[in-house]
Amino acid sequence: MAIRQALVLLAAALLLAGAGAAASEIVKTVMPAEIDEPLVNPYMGWGLWAGPRYYDGRTFTLEYNTTGFGDDAPLFSWVLVDWMWADLEPEEGKYSWRDLDTILDFWAARGKQIYLRVWITDDPGWYGDRPGHEVCPGWLWKAGAPYREYISQGKFKKREPDYAHPAYEKVYLPKAKKFLTALAERYDKPESPIVMWGVMGYGQWGEWHSAWSRYPWPNKDVKHGVLAKIVNMYADIFRMKKPCISYARDSDRDEVTSMEDHVYRQALDIAVARGFALARHGFIDGLALYDRKVMQNYWRKVPMFAESNWEYNDVKDHGTHGTLEEYLEIYREWHSNFAHYYMDAASYRRAMQEDRDHHVKGLQSGGLGYRFVLKSASWSEEVPAGHLFVVRSSWVNRNAGRLYVRHPLKLCLTDEQGNEKFSEEDRGFDQTSWVEGEKYPVLSVFHLRKDLPPGVYDVRVAMVDSSGKPRIRLAIAGADREGRYRLGTVRITEGSR
Repeated sequence: MAIRQALVLLAAALLLAGAGAAASEIVKTVMPAEIDEPLVNPYMGWGLWAGPRYYDGRTFTLEYNTTGFGDDAPLFSWVLVDWMWADLEPEEGKYSWRDLDTILDFWAARGKQIYLRVWITDDPGWYGDRPGHEVCPGWLWKAGAPYREYISQGKFKKREPDYAHPAYEKVYLPKAKKFLTALAERYDKPESPIVMWGVMGYGQWGEWHSAWSRYPWPNKDVKHGVLAKIVNMYADIFRMKKPCISYARDSDRDEVTSMEDHVYRQALDIAVARGFALARHGFIDGLALYDRKVMQNYWRKVPMFAESNWEYNDVKDHGTHGTLEEYLEIYREWHSNFAHYYMDAASYRRAMQEDRDHHVKGLQSGGLGYRFVLKSASWSEEVPAGHLFVVRSSWVNRNAGRLYVRHPLKLCLTDEQGNEKFSEEDRGFDQTSWVEGEKYPVLSVFHLRKDLPPGVYDVRVAMVDSSGKPRIRLAIAGADREGRYRLGTVRITEGSR
């Protein structure tokens, strides 16, 4: 850290001694006022939940999953959408996207990002063996995909893919790959609201484990080999938006000897190497040693997702699964960017009446995800047009998560009304490694146009997306209607001819 700061100061001195020699020697320093209001930002925060049916057998309508929430959920930044392969490809090669499109379009129009989990194995539902509630389409098994039966969580027969069977790689995987490729061709695009893809190719509950079926792997090497093929399949298909995989314990947990062994058995080594986000399901009462070590080892490298073990009403009414405050404490300890309580429409309406303050707290200082504060910024009081405009800034992250998608810092020089006269992005600006408890000095260099008219300009900054639009809300005062933050002024003088 000391070496890096010394290099930053040396670079600043060289820049000012060269191109900035004619700039004012008077340096202006500002320290913006920090605020504690809840900040709803992308790639973090609270999530809603939507899907065609719940796991107790209830069928949800499109209206329930959209307008049924009653408002635009201003404290929520993303929506978990669960869907089934059987619903999207009822006949082989014939797809039904309409209902899914309706839900995605509805929430995207309200500024929400989407975490889409399309189930392609099975679930151990507790509602009974009802026709029409299958995860995999019936034609898959008729085509020869191998399966094995087990007694489900609901005490009835279920079937899952037979992962170690020779026909698994000949029949099941190619058909799953074809389906997922069609899904990616439709939705895995830069303009898509989808921000993450759930990796659902193994086990029950979408949790990358066979806790209910206790799949009988012959040994851990065979298991690693099969799961690695699934992981690589997802990584090869979904190239635009990030896959997310669960790192919860599996049914062979009693055989696990170390964190490294757990990672190997679950093929998490392949997933992390390919940049997958890590999801911990089963909060708060399912946490254990080796998955805790996974979190501690990888949270600085990949995004962390937290899913409640219980729906909001279960937590509220049963009282045996921890309190909301305890959940938030654990979410924070596990460096979670994303967290949710399976907040469907009815749960959401109740939560906003009874526990709105809890969700506000999760978005304040010390809450979920990231929260950036600009502690100070300094620049020369006068700078000639055509010269370099050097800004030294100091930043902190108040929360325990990270912004894992880089957003450049954009400088805007405006008139008093906020009309932009000059702007440029610091393409070297990278906040993706910023974690709580550290200070981050940044030296930004901007190149003023030679034809910039002399005068006094407001200095405004913003963290922007790939289109150059302000995207990240900062925990400081001074925001304008466009999401830029006014820091002070600079006098631009006539440049040399």
